[in-house]
Amino acid sequence: MPFGDLHKIRNPGLTCLLICLLMIPLSGCGEPAIRSEPVTITFACPAVDEEDYKELAQRFNEQHATITVEINPTPWEGLDNLALDDVDVFVTWPEVLSGLQEQGDVLTVDPFIETGGSLDLSDFYPGTVELLSIEGRTWAVPAGVDVLVMFYSQDLFDQSGVPYPEIGWTWDDFLNSALAISGPDAGIFGYTTSGRMPNPSYFDAALFVYQHGGRLFDDLQGPARTTFDDPLTVEAVEWYASLYHEYDVAPTPAEARSAFGGGQYAFYDGMRHGKVGMWMGNLSERGGLSWQREWFLNWGMAPLPRDAQATTQADVEGYVISSQTQHPDACWEWIVFLSQQVTHRLMPARRSLAESAAYEQFAGEGVAAVARVSMEEAVLINPGAFAELGEAMDIFARAVGEAVDENLTAEEAMDLAQREAEGLGPLRSSQ
Repeated sequence: MPFGDLHKIRNPGLTCLLICLLMIPLSGCGEPAIRSEPVTITFACPAVDEEDYKELAQRFNEQHATITVEINPTPWEGLDNLALDDVDVFVTWPEVLSGLQEQGDVLTVDPFIETGGSLDLSDFYPGTVELLSIEGRTWAVPAGVDVLVMFYSQDLFDQSGVPYPEIGWTWDDFLNSALAISGPDAGIFGYTTSGRMPNPSYFDAALFVYQHGGRLFDDLQGPARTTFDDPLTVEAVEWYASLYHEYDVAPTPAEARSAFGGGQYAFYDGMRHGKVGMWMGNLSERGGLSWQREWFLNWGMAPLPRDAQATTQADVEGYVISSQTQHPDACWEWIVFLSQQVTHRLMPARRSLAESAAYEQFAGEGVAAVARVSMEEAVLINPGAFAELGEAMDIFARAVGEAVDENLTAEEAMDLAQREAEGLGPLRSSQ
């Protein structure tokens, strides 16, 4: 999710890094080395992707007689704390990658790219490779992209006689649909935010701000100060708050607990049980793919609605090589192979693959179309630039909550938030 917790994997690896870096020129880097002895490499992936990668590993093993890939399915939290002496290749994220690189736990892939010519970086969507680069060097190959989209309950739309959202739809379309679907007395709402109770992060409000032309920071890639009191930001928060207390199409936390259940996952229970018409979420969540909890509804998805502009957010996952591997060439061959495949959860990071008929057939024509359009509208944010902005975003979320609960007007809430954020001092960026 946007502005998520940042993690680092810290393992002693400086000595191993030096050894492995010395090994790279000897091993041929780009072109597959001719091996007289078979090798086995271990690949750690999210547990939710286990079946995908097992199938891909079988195909790879059949094509590469001297390399065997063993799949190590790992829970999300486990991927942030791997024992790297037991793993050769694994999946990671930009916010984790900085810690890996700092501790010498991963190999740069630049020598493989430059020597072998087996991977064309220009085919990847702009910004995806850059998010996996540090200090001018590339440390991972994009595994896929996770864009924020709008999910909707086809059942509730059908029951209300409302047309499904389409590519290019607007805030007005969104609000009209939410109004038609909502039945608060029956515990049905046209839209909801998400997040754990009792304090949702209101990440969706941040996206609406940028769709309206507002800003939360002076520069998304290298923020120096907050702009919570920007007039367009205030307007967007005022509109967002009106969804709760004027139009009554979205439940406050108290209403969500009452309508969907009293637990910390009340928002999510409302979504998956078909009591919510629309909600923002990552592409990878569709149908419950990354939840490991099935959605009990017929669902659809659309790009986020647009206002002054179309805006969404995208996150990138990447494949990295452990600095402790004894088989860097075999690891690279596996990564190149993976970069040419599609998987269920993520959108391909390579444009040629995302635009292919193979992706449409694999993901479904509708999903592929929405993913492509969303990617063209996406902002990819350097996590390093936001590494120290968690407190500022908490201030924003609390201010939105005050407006939603009608304790303050949007203008009062954002002015107060701006003063509080300025009290933190200048924002520091890693750039």
